[in-house]
Amino acid sequence: MKKLNVLAAALTAAALMTMSSGAFAKTYNIKVGTFAGPDHPVTAAINYFKENIEKESNGQIKVQHFPNNQLGPEAAVIDQIKRGTIQMAVTGSQIKKDEPNVGLSDAPYLIHSWAQARAVYDDEGVKIMSGNYEQNTGVKIVGYMVNGFRELSSNRPVTTMDELKGLKIRIPNNEIHVHLFEALGTNNVMMPLPEVYNALETHMIDGQENPYATILASGFHEVQSDILETRHMFAIAPFLLNSKFYEKLPDDLKALVDKWTKKTVEYNWEISEKNDNDCKQALIDKGVKVHEMTPEMQKAIDEKMGDFYKWFSTIIPDAQKWIDHCKARENAK
Repeated sequence: MKKLNVLAAALTAAALMTMSSGAFAKTYNIKVGTFAGPDHPVTAAINYFKENIEKESNGQIKVQHFPNNQLGPEAAVIDQIKRGTIQMAVTGSQIKKDEPNVGLSDAPYLIHSWAQARAVYDDEGVKIMSGNYEQNTGVKIVGYMVNGFRELSSNRPVTTMDELKGLKIRIPNNEIHVHLFEALGTNNVMMPLPEVYNALETHMIDGQENPYATILASGFHEVQSDILETRHMFAIAPFLLNSKFYEKLPDDLKALVDKWTKKTVEYNWEISEKNDNDCKQALIDKGVKVHEMTPEMQKAIDEKMGDFYKWFSTIIPDAQKWIDHCKARENAK
């Protein structure tokens, strides 16, 4: 009888140990702030990340997504992830305030196709662009998601440089955009993205510039009649992770975060090109007129880029390295 009692006690202890390693395991909450609306590829990517990492971690990692600027404008989200209030974020290039090289993503008219973009954002390209961001901020750049080619929407047709000149457009709080659009002759108004719809609706501004996915997801087509397909920048979206949070994770969960952030970036790129084309067609179906750049416009813009890049090279140390990197991949397929 004593042997049976000892055996029962041992089995009970083993069961408790199993429960403590499973049901009683510590959980880690990841709050993710993004700019993306419900139909944006970034939102689809974060949903993919959430589903897979929660499943493979057996619920030890819980992901809560705050899309569509719910946590505030980009600058506020960047501040929150640096302070550790949130653990992850997908932002824009405003993070260049802490690492100038990130501004290389805004270099205009260097990337001309999706194939070239994939080739540009290889390991070498990511290394050039990320620079010393983690050392400067305590935040890792775990990859670059895609926001697509930026286009110019307006409340009237724009098909010539004369029609572009004087157009009052919203641009982000970013000196690279400021210098670019000053070179193009527009009147520029800086404001956070959440304020743009109302400004367009009330004609405080005539237009704005963003990828097709953002234009559609933000409803700008409801207050804009035309788009000039300028493709002036290939916009990326840095995928950020607070370093202190990451370092506190057990090694097995670190490995899962590494695995699924990498897979999430890959997934985002897979769906983004099709989404770009689908969003363009959806906007056309909703009545927006899309105008292609004329050779005359492109030539006039190219002539203005010489002075722009002289200035650009003064603010970003690795500008020429990035230009050479992009040009070397122009024929990628």
